[in-house]
Amino acid sequence: MPEFSTATGSIYYEVYGPDSAAADEAPTLTLLHNFMSTGQTAWGSLLPALRARYRLLVPDLPGHGRSQGHPVDFDHTEMARQVAALMQAEGADQGDLAGCSSGGMIAQLLVDHRFVQPHTLTLISTTYSTNPATTNNHASTSPEDFKAGRNWMEATAKLHDIYHYPGYYNEILLDGFRRLRSQYAIDLPLTALSAWTLPVCIIHGEEDEFFPLFIVEAMAQALSQAELHIVPAQTHALIFRQPWKVSELMLAFLYQHA
Repeated sequence: MPEFSTATGSIYYEVYGPDSAAADEAPTLTLLHNFMSTGQTAWGSLLPALRARYRLLVPDLPGHGRSQGHPVDFDHTEMARQVAALMQAEGADQGDLAGCSSGGMIAQLLVDHRFVQPHTLTLISTTYSTNPATTNNHASTSPEDFKAGRNWMEATAKLHDIYHYPGYYNEILLDGFRRLRSQYAIDLPLTALSAWTLPVCIIHGEEDEFFPLFIVEAMAQALSQAELHIVPAQTHALIFRQPWKVSELMLAFLYQHA
């Protein structure tokens, strides 16, 4: 069981592939999942396509899944710092980087704070700020507003409680998400994004219930090297809803910048 020690516990992670003959020369792609999920749960459907040509680093974020311990208040900057140390230890800090929702926020913080220097960045169903004063986005981010199956919370709890204790999900993760404020999540100005020079791929659902289209349109306009893909009639967390489409878009982007 691969684990990486941090100041607040340990990060569980998996390394996959690549399946190609030139495995030793394959670049590493780090995949960061959304809040309240796990690496395997979030990215599992995409792994076969992505591992064909890439070495994949897939952690459970601090406090999630098999990872133990987390920064106070699930501070995303501190989580990014811990993920950066893992990436450096695995030789992934100059590879490619992708994140969904909170994973995308952490990925942006990794870039903005220069914790790592990835070759490319892919952002899925995410935002540059959760502060309404910064984005003018007043949409609710309550878990109850997430457009998922009726029993999604019960299923999600099983991903975490088994590795911690009964009730861990409700007591720690769900409560932590409800209390997460912009100062602990992400609150970047668009001018910060405009200073980035790496290629960025943004993939977003047309009907995202948390982060409306104007959020990602502003991000794409601010970035110096951005491509924006809007997936019609889709809501938040696209890696669960249309993983085949996300992997298709990601691979086209990654091949273009290989």
